[in-house]
Amino acid sequence: MELILPQKIKFIFVAIVLIFATNLKAQTKTYATVVANESRVDNATNAVDGDLVTKADINAGSGVLAGIGAYSGHLDLEYPANLPANTTSFTKIETEDDLLPSLLGGSLGGLLSEITGILLLGNQEFSVLAQNDAVTVLEKQSNAVNGFSTDDVRVVTDKNNDYFLAVTPEQEYNRIRIENRMGSLIGLGNTRELGVYETYYTTGAGACGLPSYTSFSGNGVSLDLLDLGGAGVKDPHLAIDGDPTTYSELGLGIIGVAANMQQTVYYDTDSDPNDNVYIILGADPSLINVGLLNNVDVSARNGVQNVFSGDLSSLLDVDLLGLLENGDNAIVAFNPGGAVDRVTVNLESLLNVAVGQQLRIYDIFRAPEQPELAASSTDVNICSGSTVDLIAESNGTATELRWYDAETGGNLLATVNSGDPYTTPVLNADQTYYVAAAHIGCTEESPRVEVPVTVAAIPTATDITVVGNDNPICSQNNVVLVPSSSNNLTFNWFLDANETMPITDGMVLDGATYNIDANGVLTVSGLTEVNSPYTFYVGATDTAAGCTNAPGDVKAVPVTIVDSTDAVSVTLDSVINLPSLISIFQGNPATNVTGSVTGDASPGDEITLAVNGETYTGILDANLDFSVAVDGINLLSDIDNILEAFISGGLCTSTDDITVVIPDFILDNLNQVFCASDDVTLLDLDVNGNNVLFFDSLLGSAELDVNAPLVDGGTYYVGLLNVPLSVLPRIAVTVTILNTPAPTTINETQTFCVANNPVVADIQVNESSVIFYDSATDGTMLDPSTALVDGTTYYVANTENGCESTTRLAVTVLVEEQEVATITGIFEDACLEDSYMYTTESGKQNYVWTVAGGTITEGGTSTDSFITVTWDDLQNTSVVVSYDNAAGCTSTENTLEVAVISCGEVLGEEFCLFVYNEFTPNNDGYNDFFEVKCIEDYSSNTLKIFNRNGNRVFETVNYKNDWNGVANVNGVLSKGNHLPSGTYYYTLAIPELNRTLKGWIQLAR
Repeated sequence: MELILPQKIKFIFVAIVLIFATNLKAQTKTYATVVANESRVDNATNAVDGDLVTKADINAGSGVLAGIGAYSGHLDLEYPANLPANTTSFTKIETEDDLLPSLLGGSLGGLLSEITGILLLGNQEFSVLAQNDAVTVLEKQSNAVNGFSTDDVRVVTDKNNDYFLAVTPEQEYNRIRIENRMGSLIGLGNTRELGVYETYYTTGAGACGLPSYTSFSGNGVSLDLLDLGGAGVKDPHLAIDGDPTTYSELGLGIIGVAANMQQTVYYDTDSDPNDNVYIILGADPSLINVGLLNNVDVSARNGVQNVFSGDLSSLLDVDLLGLLENGDNAIVAFNPGGAVDRVTVNLESLLNVAVGQQLRIYDIFRAPEQPELAASSTDVNICSGSTVDLIAESNGTATELRWYDAETGGNLLATVNSGDPYTTPVLNADQTYYVAAAHIGCTEESPRVEVPVTVAAIPTATDITVVGNDNPICSQNNVVLVPSSSNNLTFNWFLDANETMPITDGMVLDGATYNIDANGVLTVSGLTEVNSPYTFYVGATDTAAGCTNAPGDVKAVPVTIVDSTDAVSVTLDSVINLPSLISIFQGNPATNVTGSVTGDASPGDEITLAVNGETYTGILDANLDFSVAVDGINLLSDIDNILEAFISGGLCTSTDDITVVIPDFILDNLNQVFCASDDVTLLDLDVNGNNVLFFDSLLGSAELDVNAPLVDGGTYYVGLLNVPLSVLPRIAVTVTILNTPAPTTINETQTFCVANNPVVADIQVNESSVIFYDSATDGTMLDPSTALVDGTTYYVANTENGCESTTRLAVTVLVEEQEVATITGIFEDACLEDSYMYTTESGKQNYVWTVAGGTITEGGTSTDSFITVTWDDLQNTSVVVSYDNAAGCTSTENTLEVAVISCGEVLGEEFCLFVYNEFTPNNDGYNDFFEVKCIEDYSSNTLKIFNRNGNRVFETVNYKNDWNGVANVNGVLSKGNHLPSGTYYYTLAIPELNRTLKGWIQLAR
């Protein structure tokens, strides 16, 4: 397709306007007209003169000494009125340092600047601000990280490789301010200029389809890949230059990590909502074969709003894919389904591919959808010397149709409205025309649609051959006249040369009956010698175009009748079966038709068979049998499957009709069911043999690749190799593909107990009929009784109706050893009647506590990791615990034997200590003090006395058997008060023994 594109545009800073095009009208540029403020600017008024050739220069200097003489400049350009939010201004600029090529790369700007050597930070720097009077509503700086990587401010380029900044504030504004300054890397005594041509915005709508600007960006690539590895975007402006022979190239190089590279093109205005976007692209065929197209995404937006997105593979048909696989370019078309002002092509990295990954973009343009041909123009056949009206229709507003004489280039023959005819000149030979749809006034147009016109010659008498009248015909027999032609004709019979007296099927005239079959064979019965000879006339009509003989130019067929009672009957012995039929159409057409004749025939008579317009002869043998060699293709192509037989040997010819039986092509299973997991293709269809072809329609010529995958609900049409549809029609086979859902589970990481000897069958899935494998695809099926291995991932396929799920569930198995329960607490010298707490591992479940010789006073349930026990006995005292972990594994049972003693005799004679539980502090000189035998040997001791309510009443360090029942702690009683008679409790800490003695004492006064 040749694309005729608009004239080139100059360098411009762009801010893209979000306008919805509803009709086709002129675009208008509204320029900023006032210099609202300026500093260090030469020729400031050049930026508001409406001329994109003249410019103002904003100056900046670094000074002569540090901090002395340095200066920056700015220029504020103001519109006549405020602009609404999301309106984009276009400001044409140029920088003295070569910053713009790096900023064009959006998020790649910093890396690109390192390659060019013009760093964004420290060289010439500039800012762009959108303001509402003096209030700034948007500001971006060239030296900021990713300063120009978002849709509100982008550096873009036009087809001349000039640069533009696109500024789209989200608030109302009326000024664009440009600031120029010096970076820290520029030495003293230097200056830099920044040129500003104009600032403007565009209103109106324009349906013409070339983008004005482009930019690119990427993620995941390194400096080395950009510099030497082939990553980046080469010549981005060539994707919008309107030349289908030049291209930009998106590249990722050879890369092993996830990354992407994308290019965006921008239009001045919104598209017609009905328009298509067309992308001309190409790629290395080796990349196509490894799935590159699945990693190319296309999106179309209106401002920041996404209107369309899809991967490239979903937009390609078989023909376009074939072009790319052969290394040719292809035009990919899609309808966004709404108005758009920008299109992005995004290349995602293919991992583990040892080939540089590049995608070529030759052009991106928008135009109406390809026109649709009217039914009358889809299969056009006309007679020589006539014209024809060709009609097509275009979708969309303000469109026209352009008719050409070539697929590309060629001559523009006519421009008509949608639905209006293009009338061809008089044609005497086949001609192909092409039609494209375009918006009125636009040069861009859709790819052209081919419209072939077949021109048929007017039939003449010389085009027709008739057999059956070569010899006189016996009156007892029918006259059978078989017309034929090398052209595709149907036949019409007449009683006169001027075609005014047609013979019709079933007509009876003067005692004769006329019949005409589907092949145009005329059979006449009842003719006699009295009126012989007879002359009949046959004309012809071209099957496709309907052209007929000119009046008078018909073939005369004279017939002589001889009165005779001779009659014959012909019986056919030949049988055509399916294998012989296939053989005929696969290069072995020679076929013998055998049979026998009874009646008035003699050995040696000649037998002639009329087969599909051809005649074949043989001789009757002594038994009146015959074998005639015929062309099998003619035999099977005969429309009515009836052969006309002529027996010539006496005074006249006898005739008979022979029916040829064509075998049927039968398939046993017309509704075939497959499993999605089997990855079935056309080769998997059960078609009773190998000599078959597959098609996508009952009559179409598009043959399907036998390796094409079957589609659920698809209908495929099966035909025999080389056998025409007229002989054996295709058979439709409907396919159902059962896509079994993947199994599910409560937990994809499952824990088992080694003590339970877990096996594969123990893996929990919610489905009942599953199969286990050792890998996510393919792999080995596992016996359900196979022992589970700790840390192994098993893969489970679900089965339904004999079909496995295409996706397997991955379950990772942890096989845990049996835990050993532990018990922590006092197990030696526990005091009788005292309470003690014992603990085990927390965070478990199903705790089982058992106590012997004591009473559980707290805890000890199935959810408690502790238990409090008051010991009741001095012998056979123990605590037992076990539990289950989160996986349900039961720990070993642990038993803690506890030694319980009476605390009046805590440690026995071994340590000398003995506590006397009763004393009578009544000053009688006998048993007046609380006594602990041998306490003087343990001077670090601490004694505490408590009343029955747990209140401390006495405390001392280095007790010396001198407490007489007087409180020394303020509390229930005051310090110095005598305690009343009663039961008290003590704790006696003895650090030397690392023990604390506990017990009761009785105070009696």
